[in-house]
Amino acid sequence: MALDQKGLASAELLFITLVALVIFGGMVSLVSSGMEKTETASLAEARIVGEKIANNINSVHINGNGYSSNMTIPADPDITATVNNSTGYLTVVYQGKNIDIKLIPSKIDSKTMTSGHKYRVYNQNGAVKFEDV
Repeated sequence: MALDQKGLASAELLFITLVALVIFGGMVSLVSSGMEKTETASLAEARIVGEKIANNINSVHINGNGYSSNMTIPADPDITATVNNSTGYLTVVYQGKNIDIKLIPSKIDSKTMTSGHKYRVYNQNGAVKFEDV
């Protein structure tokens, strides 16, 4: 009978170990899923800031010659926004990921803008230009 009890104890130990591994695996899955959701929310926040910058640029273009607008890029999230005159896109870089947003104006100066800074966007004879404030 002593051998049967040792065998039963070994089987129970294996079963408990298996259950513990399944629970641990489920917890790891939940934690990684939560982290992915946080990263997605941060990327969405960076895109919203980029959309606001693009809307400001498009508004200056649509309102015509002499129109200007001041904008402050918030310090958080930490982004770099680059207007590329050859492609007509605003590229927002956040944590190594690029977000491209199409701009309306065809005549636009290239400009790199960073978080926490102020800029003036103005329309000069149909061309959208930028200056630091």
